[in-house]
Amino acid sequence: MKDRNYFLQKAQENMPRLFYKDIKPQAEKTVFDMGESFVLDLGNHYVGKFSFSLDIFDDFIDAPVQLTIRFGENEREINDDFTVYNGTISRTWLQEENLFVDTPSRVEMPRRYACRYIKITVINVRRPIRLFDFCFTSSTSADMSKLQGADIGDKLLEKIDDVSINTLKECMQTFFEDGPKRDRRIWIGDFRLEALVNHCTFDNKEIVKRCLYLFAAGNCGELGFLPSYIYETPYYFSGRDHLCDYALLYVVTLCDYFDHSQDIETVSDLLPICKKQLESFAAILDDNSIVTHQDGWFVFIDWCEGLRALTSLQGVYLYTLERFSKLLFDIGDKDCEKYEKQLCKIRNLSKQHLYNPEKGVFENELDGHQLSVHSQVWMILGGVISGDEGKKALLATLDNPDAKQPFTPYMRHYVVEAMIKLGMYDEAKEYIKLIWGGMIELGADTFYEVYVPDDPEFSPYGDRKINSLCHAWSCTPSYFIRKYFI
Repeated sequence: MKDRNYFLQKAQENMPRLFYKDIKPQAEKTVFDMGESFVLDLGNHYVGKFSFSLDIFDDFIDAPVQLTIRFGENEREINDDFTVYNGTISRTWLQEENLFVDTPSRVEMPRRYACRYIKITVINVRRPIRLFDFCFTSSTSADMSKLQGADIGDKLLEKIDDVSINTLKECMQTFFEDGPKRDRRIWIGDFRLEALVNHCTFDNKEIVKRCLYLFAAGNCGELGFLPSYIYETPYYFSGRDHLCDYALLYVVTLCDYFDHSQDIETVSDLLPICKKQLESFAAILDDNSIVTHQDGWFVFIDWCEGLRALTSLQGVYLYTLERFSKLLFDIGDKDCEKYEKQLCKIRNLSKQHLYNPEKGVFENELDGHQLSVHSQVWMILGGVISGDEGKKALLATLDNPDAKQPFTPYMRHYVVEAMIKLGMYDEAKEYIKLIWGGMIELGADTFYEVYVPDDPEFSPYGDRKINSLCHAWSCTPSYFIRKYFI
């Protein structure tokens, strides 16, 4: 197996080029006095840095000028009361600056923001001032000239496709970020979905390779799983969370990449790491080859409160085994037969121990007999059930108010993927229109981190204000639209 320095060097060799664009919003006037405020509209969501000019109006500025500048991903965020915040993660992610400008000057704000709207309030000034020549310099590694067009023929799906691509574009910086406002790191779960959409839109193979190598360089946890997230600014740091479903999806991401690129060199570099993820997972299976509970937070699946996730996790494992077996077959690896036999055996055992044949759903003692969409979806994707049996299980939970439902566009992606696998193309299209179209109705320029139609105020962090309104795992309708619906 290659060492950490090798992986980091390969990641550096695949650093993507950033593209910059100056957006110059206009205010209705240029002269402002104490207490006045105004909002600049960039016309779309952008990620970048803000600058403006401050000058005298009728007399010299003889004391520092105090401004508050807020950056909002939508209009509501611009007007929220930030003094009241009850979230469980740091309020410093709220994009507001208290700025002092000592003299007339060109003000270049050093921090990066993710926004469409910019609200400037003159907090304290001795006499009127001029504020003008506003410029927001956006950045992305998405090359718009390489965007692959699509003849969709459905106005709502066309709009959803546009917003999906915009979401991905904003999250494509020097690597695939989860959210450009918050958290500005790369999580494997987001990465897998971003890469899928990138393959059918911008086709930037370098950024995918870069991210694969960044994770390969990470420090594995006690169970041998890759870190679930990576920082690269101001230096490389691999996260301390090791979610085993994400570790498995790293393997799937490499499989997706090879299917798209046929890059055997990268696969050869990373194959030992992928095998290690599957070996590590096999070590937490019981005598019936069913995943066992581990101490601590070891699986994500979704932000659905109270979700019991062992059955879902078993499905992620089978999904990964199937994809990895195909990869090994494609490259002629000698271990292919071993993984294929394991896949067949564990599928049979999974149905035997996790399926309730009387109800026709996955509902079992290991998950406290909890009924969830998540369990059905991942068992379908894992190939444990299919055809009419799969359709029955999925519809029985999607239409059941007592069943646990998906909360994130991340999990909803896999709902759509399960529908596609079952041949439910019309249902998949309507589901996309319901969920992502619902965000369009709310005026979304980019798709949100979390969207619950019946609970628009929901936040997994306890306060809606901290939610990301441009989040990587929400960009996948473009993948389905372009692959299946054109």
